[in-house]
Amino acid sequence: MSEYIPFEIQVDIIKRLPVKSLLQFRSVSKQWKSLIDSSEFIAGYRFRQTHPQRLLVWYKDPVDLKQKYVSFVDDDAFAQQELAPTVLVLSEHLFRLEVLGSSQGLLCLSGLYEDHMIVLLNPSIRKSVLIPVPGFSVYFEFVVGFGVCPITNDPTIVKIKNVCTEFGTKFSSPVVDVFKLSRGSWRIACSNLPKKSIQMMIFRCKKQLIISFDMTTEEFRAIDLPDSLAYARLSISKLRESLAVLKYFTRNEPGTQSEFEVCDVWIMDNDVLHSFTKLYTINPGYESIRILGFTNSGEPMMVVFGEDYKEPASLVVYEPNSKHIRDIGIHAEYASSLVSSYMETLLLLDQSDCNVSSLVSQMRLQDVALIRD
Repeated sequence: MSEYIPFEIQVDIIKRLPVKSLLQFRSVSKQWKSLIDSSEFIAGYRFRQTHPQRLLVWYKDPVDLKQKYVSFVDDDAFAQQELAPTVLVLSEHLFRLEVLGSSQGLLCLSGLYEDHMIVLLNPSIRKSVLIPVPGFSVYFEFVVGFGVCPITNDPTIVKIKNVCTEFGTKFSSPVVDVFKLSRGSWRIACSNLPKKSIQMMIFRCKKQLIISFDMTTEEFRAIDLPDSLAYARLSISKLRESLAVLKYFTRNEPGTQSEFEVCDVWIMDNDVLHSFTKLYTINPGYESIRILGFTNSGEPMMVVFGEDYKEPASLVVYEPNSKHIRDIGIHAEYASSLVSSYMETLLLLDQSDCNVSSLVSQMRLQDVALIRD
């Protein structure tokens, strides 16, 4: 091929291929391997425009009580596939494994071994990076956030730690630690974290607000909510490229004493800060519902519970316009299910892999330096 087609055209063809093909083509020639492994190619690779994203669903099976992980192609067919075994192996070695979030095709998982551990996982290339979290203690309250910087493509983890000086009553000033994969270490950031946000996080004050973190400037920003949301029972999610705020409340069924849960879906206007618009209300008639995430077409995926929680929870997709509910064939233990979206990416290809077969020994040997400003 290289004898007849200019290399520039080869590059244009290669960057349009799916991840699976790229991994195979690394063995074609040294030139192709060098190209695909280069930081420039990895950062510039974008396959999601022509390929549907995937949804990772993890849940506890109500029969054998084991944690299960499956992947769905996010399209109309909603085809279910077993996930690569990496997550399963991690779950065998890490206690209380959970997914903190996803960004740019990477999943961020958290678990416990001898210390608190964070694992960055790329399901597309089956590669993971282990990150020990220093300073973990039962006397600390942690809030952890994850994202890939859209400018530098640098995976970034933010940890807000509050130290309990008198157990359960007093807290010292919060400490913000930032980990960037390119740096390979944690460092204490100069935090502009609003004090009222810390009071909310620790003492659960009545009025709520949202805190965002700029991964480039490493600064926080407070987003006030309208009164219709600020005092309600809320959770947040992502609907396409917008922040979604989910407002839960209960309604009484007319003519009975039965109550069922309802959810209003709001999104933040990306062009007007602090401006929120209500999209629709989810009222499926179940005793309890919980929104896990959204499909690429904007349909909420949720877990629903029947009367008195006698039956296992069901994972369903809700169509807001028709109000049709589609069961995706997964049943789970109560409050054990989560959904996260991801796309094909080459991020982590140039990183040393966390060999899960020797994960435990690596946990004992690895350490991450804490660099103070």
